[in-house]
Amino acid sequence: MLPAPPVRLRDRHHERARLNIAAARHLSPGQPTGQPSNQPGDRPLSPELRGDRDGSGSGALRPDLLVISGPGGAGTTALALHLAHRAVRASAAPGGALWADLSTHHPDPGSDPVAGAVAGWLRALHADRVPEHGQEATALLRSLTTDRPVVAVVEQATTAGQVRALLPASGLVVVTSRHQLLDLAAVDGACRVPVGPLPAPDAAALAADIIGDRATSDPDGVRALVNACGALPAALVAAAAYVAARPHRPITDLAARLTRTTRSAQPALSAAPLSEEETVINNTLDAIYNGLAPDLQNAYRYLATLPGPAFSAAAAAASLRTDDQATDTILARLHNAHLLEHGPGPEQWRMPTPVRVHAEHLTESLPEEDRAAALARAVRHYLMWAAGLETVIGHGRRRYAPVFAWEPGRAPAVAGDQEAITLVQEWVPTLLAAQSAAAAHAMHHAAWQFVDALWGYLIQRQDYPAWRRVCQIGLDSAQRIQDPGAQARAHMLTGVLDRRLGRLAEASEHHTKTRLLARRAGDLLTEASAAEHHGATLLDLGRPQQALTVLHAGLALYQTLPTHPRGQALLQRQLGIAHSRLGHHTEAETHLTAAEALFTDLDESYLRSRLATNRAETALANRRFTDALTHLDRAMEILPNRAVPYDAYLHYLRAAIPTRAGDHDAAVHALNTAIAFSDQLPRDHPTRRLIRELTDQLTETGGQDRE
Repeated sequence: MLPAPPVRLRDRHHERARLNIAAARHLSPGQPTGQPSNQPGDRPLSPELRGDRDGSGSGALRPDLLVISGPGGAGTTALALHLAHRAVRASAAPGGALWADLSTHHPDPGSDPVAGAVAGWLRALHADRVPEHGQEATALLRSLTTDRPVVAVVEQATTAGQVRALLPASGLVVVTSRHQLLDLAAVDGACRVPVGPLPAPDAAALAADIIGDRATSDPDGVRALVNACGALPAALVAAAAYVAARPHRPITDLAARLTRTTRSAQPALSAAPLSEEETVINNTLDAIYNGLAPDLQNAYRYLATLPGPAFSAAAAAASLRTDDQATDTILARLHNAHLLEHGPGPEQWRMPTPVRVHAEHLTESLPEEDRAAALARAVRHYLMWAAGLETVIGHGRRRYAPVFAWEPGRAPAVAGDQEAITLVQEWVPTLLAAQSAAAAHAMHHAAWQFVDALWGYLIQRQDYPAWRRVCQIGLDSAQRIQDPGAQARAHMLTGVLDRRLGRLAEASEHHTKTRLLARRAGDLLTEASAAEHHGATLLDLGRPQQALTVLHAGLALYQTLPTHPRGQALLQRQLGIAHSRLGHHTEAETHLTAAEALFTDLDESYLRSRLATNRAETALANRRFTDALTHLDRAMEILPNRAVPYDAYLHYLRAAIPTRAGDHDAAVHALNTAIAFSDQLPRDHPTRRLIRELTDQLTETGGQDRE
């Protein structure tokens, strides 16, 4: 009864090895009745692997049970048939070779597919009769196979009960399923072999086999095709055939058509596909969707509205409006059906690429207002989550965005600011996607608030691409809602970014706009904070006297407002730097000491580290090299987990100190470390420029020393 085996299996060495071990006593090599296998994963088995599983030497009155599970198109059927035919060739099926596909086995309308399969097997085994009662039919199947083991393949089982009703008394049973069927392993001793996507090189080779020479000349296109198919063999074969039939089109273009997610409205599972390219990938997933319970179908569609490459269980609960227990059940069942993947983070879930494309199409059957509401709930969740972590990262920072008042006292479970930063970093792609989705759906009141919610992470981690994107979207949304206070916050953060990247003229312009907008909004705290950032930019421009004027104006504003210790400390830090640049060392020390005391009281490790760096800069400028190294060591000790740009600058200073002191060897050693960090910075980053200048200086000095 077995269908023909696959002509060729691509890769799957690990999976075949596990199956061989589990089915060892059915696969004795060298049998004259069969053809030898030439598959890499099918080498002859050692004697110890060919022994009986129960050690009896005669086989137990229960079959060896293997469950091969994976998403649609992963190749579970090919593996099952390959193994079953090997067992038949090895004379492991004196009672016969049986096969049933529970997804299509319907002898009579409305009948049970399992009952139909048992009946078909009994007839194939020449039973005198076929009992009508299910348990009686299963008992007869076991009786007929007690002394005559069979090899049986059960395709597309959905429950353990279906499999148990089809178990013979002896032999080998290979089950394929899109579900993991965990209870078969726990109760029935089944060996589970999960099958996922192909490794990227093997997936590309499989596509190249079908596409031909074009694949060699367009490796990027082949990679795009593999990604479009999620490296699932069945989908990849179909997609590669689609590409091969269109030799006049670049592979990359065709791959893009296969991943297109914006489709015309149509019923969820229309019998008439929109176009060939739009159904190549989805065809393997429709059957899984049809087999889901209605509540899971609904959850599957709504989860596709969640923004980002990954989502959390809490975001899913917000979107679906379910409690934690119900959400956990939904995610587990969809994971069991291979429609969700867990990871890489402990709280992250994601849909594989082809699954997401399929699910996004199905969301079109949902009412537009329901989709928008589900997205709004998810955006609100992520915004509140990020804001909660921001209160840990910069716990003394002034809050402007309304999100910080939505749930007062809501504290994430993190040990401190560095752990909070690490957690935000894991979720940045999803948070950016949430902000983009909010802006795209005119939820501008939410979109701009990501500026405030991610402020501390962006400042400390210095994630420049994310920083630029958050500011661009935030500023646009703030302008659309015509909120001058929101615009001021977005301009301020953009100005800080430009200063960090050395775009000082642009930074100064943003600080000026911040001050004017804050004044229009009546937000004197933001206006005072703008003075601090503007003063820092003027110092970078080499205008310490002008910076001093701006900074004193900001300090005067703070003195007219309710106490805001953190803001005043930040401004005093810049005043200390300005006085130091002007040679006013007593005034500089006064301001720096006051700032350090406040940062210590507020437990602001990042700002304490930055201030220690400022003290090192001042000591270096005054040729107090030992003091400079002491302050630099302290800056590193206070903040052991630093962003790459900050680390690069600290190591630049560590090289600059011995350079100024005339210790060439120590300077070269430190500079090598600084260069390694600078290679990770944008090409025009100020620190990278400083390191290049120091390199040129040391090269010139070294040449003079040799002369």
